[in-house]
Amino acid sequence: MTDVWLDGNAIAGVLVEALGTEMTDAPRGCQSCGAVNPVGAHRLYQGAGMVLRCPVCDDVALRIVTLDEQYVLTFAGAWRIETPR
Repeated sequence: MTDVWLDGNAIAGVLVEALGTEMTDAPRGCQSCGAVNPVGAHRLYQGAGMVLRCPVCDDVALRIVTLDEQYVLTFAGAWRIETPR
């Protein structure tokens, strides 16, 4: 069976649209295994929405649902987001 995921870099455009900043280099600490990896190293699964998973333990890091006029993002774990002022 082949893998059905993309690396987290595939979600870069959606995160820029939703959050206004480039996020693939941002570190994220997993709430389950404690591993800290950049967002771009996570695994992206796509279906009815998008699910980003930890590359170490596969726990959910982020869920994104795209609606007509908005994105709904649900974060898990410790995210470090830096934006310009």
